[in-house]
Amino acid sequence: AYQISFGPVAWLMVGELFPLRVRGAAIAIASLVNFGSNFIVSTFLPTTLDKLGTSGTYTLFTAVTALAWVSIYFTVPETKGKSLEQIEALMTGPQAGSVQK
Repeated sequence: AYQISFGPVAWLMVGELFPLRVRGAAIAIASLVNFGSNFIVSTFLPTTLDKLGTSGTYTLFTAVTALAWVSIYFTVPETKGKSLEQIEALMTGPQAGSVQK
């Protein structure tokens, strides 16, 4: 389910949200964080299953997913119909701290 929901979102966002002058390095760092996070989750999954059981583990994953949805809703700006230049202006301009829905 991850690869048809949250999985692709990170890859779509990194290409749009970073200014052109730093996009290459930013995408490299974002990729490292993404794969590092995947490694951490897969490393600790057996331990989590042992400690919390299957039901507890998936309840934890559900809670994290719900928090992610709320965070994304309030922090990720809508970029539909905007050019990369407009997105860069939105992310680096004076209103960069406030998200416009």
